[in-house]
Amino acid sequence: MEIGDRIRIGGMTGRVVALISEGRFSPAYPAEQWACLEKGTLVETDEAGLVHYPTLEGLEVERISN
Repeated sequence: MEIGDRIRIGGMTGRVVALISEGRFSPAYPAEQWACLEKGTLVETDEAGLVHYPTLEGLEVERISN
């Protein structure tokens, strides 16, 4: 999974905006604002807005496009 990838996760569709554990953040979601979460993934979903997934364990994640 990469920053900017469009994914389907937990019944929602969205774009990966931060891979916190890897220290990778999109320009719109800078590390200074989100690194405090320490781990996980941020996804800007179509259905619920920004969602923090502390872990992807047990979730089905499907990459739709990059």
